[in-house]
Amino acid sequence: MSSPQASKPTSASHGDPRDGAHGVHQKQNRRLQISWWAVAAVVLILPSAGLTALSSRPWNIGTPWVQLLSGYPLTFPLTVLALVAAVLAFRKVRRRAGSTVASTVILGVTIAVLAAQSLLLAPRIIADPRKNDGATEPPTPRSLSVMALNVGSGGWDVPAITAAVTDNNVDLLALPELGPLSLEALEAGGLSDLLPYSVTDVDWADTGSGVFSRFPLEAQGKVPGSVFNQSRALLSVDQGPTLAVTAVHVDSPRPGHTPFWRTELAQLADQTGSAAATILLGDFNATLDHPEFRALVAAGFTDAAAATGQGLSPTWPHNSALPAFAALDHILVSPTIGISAFRTVVIPGTDHAGVVAELTLPG
Repeated sequence: MSSPQASKPTSASHGDPRDGAHGVHQKQNRRLQISWWAVAAVVLILPSAGLTALSSRPWNIGTPWVQLLSGYPLTFPLTVLALVAAVLAFRKVRRRAGSTVASTVILGVTIAVLAAQSLLLAPRIIADPRKNDGATEPPTPRSLSVMALNVGSGGWDVPAITAAVTDNNVDLLALPELGPLSLEALEAGGLSDLLPYSVTDVDWADTGSGVFSRFPLEAQGKVPGSVFNQSRALLSVDQGPTLAVTAVHVDSPRPGHTPFWRTELAQLADQTGSAAATILLGDFNATLDHPEFRALVAAGFTDAAAATGQGLSPTWPHNSALPAFAALDHILVSPTIGISAFRTVVIPGTDHAGVVAELTLPG
């Protein structure tokens, strides 16, 4: 009887040490991937989360946070990328050992920030028919085309400005940051022929403003206490109502001036007086991401850009090395005024775009 042969150990019975090392390496690599996706999600969501909190804040802030809020819409793509990274981190964790608290929290926060941003930004790109009463009405003698442009303290292009007035059939023009030299150049360039009525408050510091109209104007004095001159006038449209008009130029929220910026935005809410309706147009140095500006709108105004689905159209800075990203210039109207169209006009010589709106006046 032959003796049994000694069995040889096999890799199946004892395992290959290399397989064990490979498995450990795979696990470590997977943990590293999960970690990197989680870190990416956190880094990407921080700007959006921080600015969302500031945009919804009940407290006052100053420089540089006010300025950063002007670019708030730019963080939305970062939120979308953060959501992708958070989902990938969450899925990898689930495949390995079920969801963890960290990945769940990161995913939940990202979804919450995305929802908050969507609620804040969506009304600006969805036209509101309730605030757009003039959109389906044919042009009437009571329609009004209005335009505002911060002309800047130098380099104004008079032919371009008068061409914009003509091309857009402008009836009412507000020019913040108007000075004696720019006013003289515009009058010599034919602006007074196009818009024969005017109310101006200019000075040699170029902190003035002016209102120019196809229809009669009655001066109402400057907005009291503001850093920049903000001209006010009563506009009498043929066979139409009397309108209170303000050429807006709110002080910028630069260091030391944020309190003035906040106060000047608040006081614009009370510019109607005895007029039937109100138009505020010009450089507000604020966007709908600033609670102070939203409070002004909520006081009884409609933003023409947001009402027509163009609330994200940037107006600053133009004619510069940076692409325009902030909607600082606005046309606000009281509830009885309809808005049928809104657009921006880029004009050489100033870092602000002009804003134009087609309005329908109350009877």
